Amino acid sequence: MASLRAVTRTQMLIAAIVFGVAFAVATIARGDVAPGLVGGALGGILLFLVLQRVQQHNEATKRRKEREGG
Repeated sequence: MASLRAVTRTQMLIAAIVFGVAFAVATIARGDVAPGLVGGALGGILLFLVLQRVQQHNEATKRRKEREGG
C-alpha cells in the first residue's frame, strides 16, 4: 500500500484559517456578526487541533507497526 505524505503544520493552519473565515463570512451574511466571528475562530482552532491530533495518532501507529515488524 502506498504511503501518503504527511500534512505539514502550515497546511493544517491554512485549512483552519480557510474554514474559520468561510464559517464567519457565511454566518455574518445571515446577519449574526458576533456569533459568526466567535464561531469562525473557535471552529478554526478546533479544526487545527483535530488535524494535529490525527497526525500524532497516525505517526504513533506507524511507529508501533515498525516496532512490531509489520
